[in-house]
Amino acid sequence: MNYWHMLFVFLPCIGGGLIQTTTGFGCGIFIMMFFPLFLPLIQSSALSGVASLCLIATLAWKYRKNIAWKALIAPTVFYLAASYTAISLSTHVPVAGLKAYFGLFLLIIAVYFMFFDKRIHIPANLLTAGVCGTLSGTASGFFGIGGPPMVLYFLAGSGDDKMRYLGTIQMFFFITGAFNATFRAINGIFTADIMILVIPGVLGLLVGKWIGIKIIEKINIDQLKKIIYAFLGLSGILTFVTNI
Repeated sequence: MNYWHMLFVFLPCIGGGLIQTTTGFGCGIFIMMFFPLFLPLIQSSALSGVASLCLIATLAWKYRKNIAWKALIAPTVFYLAASYTAISLSTHVPVAGLKAYFGLFLLIIAVYFMFFDKRIHIPANLLTAGVCGTLSGTASGFFGIGGPPMVLYFLAGSGDDKMRYLGTIQMFFFITGAFNATFRAINGIFTADIMILVIPGVLGLLVGKWIGIKIIEKINIDQLKKIIYAFLGLSGILTFVTNI
């Protein structure tokens, strides 16, 4: 571990903090394109999760008055069950080769929602909570990228209320992120070197948050949706290309 590693963590986290603040998700997607370049995948995912959790906690607190608490219960339960299973298997199953297919999945759903957003509606019921929560938990446990399915679920359930969406999804990510971090620690995935890198990671994320707050205050829900779908597509392309 050296100062270059700290710089390589700090710089991507600025972008991650900016993206998380303006779209409600995406921090893990962005920084996980960089961390595996100099860290093993499982350790990269752990570092991403812990550093992101600190940022998400500040965002959840900022939007605490806008959280739809009842909408959190069902998807959170399904997420935690799926994430628990995925993390348990992650140290025994070669998952790196599957990441390209996950990138392709992100691209497909981004294109679909970009063109058919006005024609489709995702009902906030037990079935969709189960599907989205399970997909999100599985992807997060294996790849450290679990946000997209829940973004679509909470975005649809929030209607035109931008603050309700941001508050609810940040609290969801805080609850699930705290669970994942605790379970990874129990399984010995964290090391001293990883914990040291959390510091520059959090600093970079807070810089990105400061920039992102300036942007989110000036856009409406339709503009937010366009940014979200565009980032989903871009992250899908980059995840697929960098893992084939």
